[in-house]
Amino acid sequence: MLTSAQAVNIIAEFRDSDAISVSTMTSMKLFHPASPSPLNVSSVPMMGAASALGLGLALAQPTRTVLVLDGDGSLLMQLGSLATVANAAPTNFVHFVFDNGVWFEGGGNLKVPAAGRTDFGALAVAAGYAATYTVDTKEGLRAQMPSILTGPAPAFVHLRIEPDTSAPWSAQNSPPPFPDNQYTRMGEEVRRLQAALAGTST
Repeated sequence: MLTSAQAVNIIAEFRDSDAISVSTMTSMKLFHPASPSPLNVSSVPMMGAASALGLGLALAQPTRTVLVLDGDGSLLMQLGSLATVANAAPTNFVHFVFDNGVWFEGGGNLKVPAAGRTDFGALAVAAGYAATYTVDTKEGLRAQMPSILTGPAPAFVHLRIEPDTSAPWSAQNSPPPFPDNQYTRMGEEVRRLQAALAGTST
């Protein structure tokens, strides 16, 4: 099967240097080190809003590809965004959903509703996305990436991620402390993004 780290590394490998990324939760922690750029924005603490934030950026920057690295639990919190994206129909919008069945992969591992039962690709088709893909291996993702990035859009990519086997958080397995900038990071990243798009430095 496909791991989150494998998926992130392949997406980073195929990313154009001028593409904007919006990521959340597990993908955010992995993608930013794998593909550092002032065009990276995380959607924490706006959990559930990655697709909406990405849509706004795609509409505002129509000549740049916008990559949204979403989670299954995050998308379920704002499922109506699928219809909003499909209605706006941005042709530069690629929506990856990491379907690992949990919130806080690698730590909390809190099971999301209907984990393993929800067909996110079918939901995207029903909403009206121009193209959908379902991938469950690193070989499959690498083979599909050229079509994903150059084919019809908005595109939806359902990534079936291998379940994490880490013990969930408990009294005996406490979560790690949040970084000091956990709730200010997004603002800092948005200011860097604004400066990069304006051709200035911060």
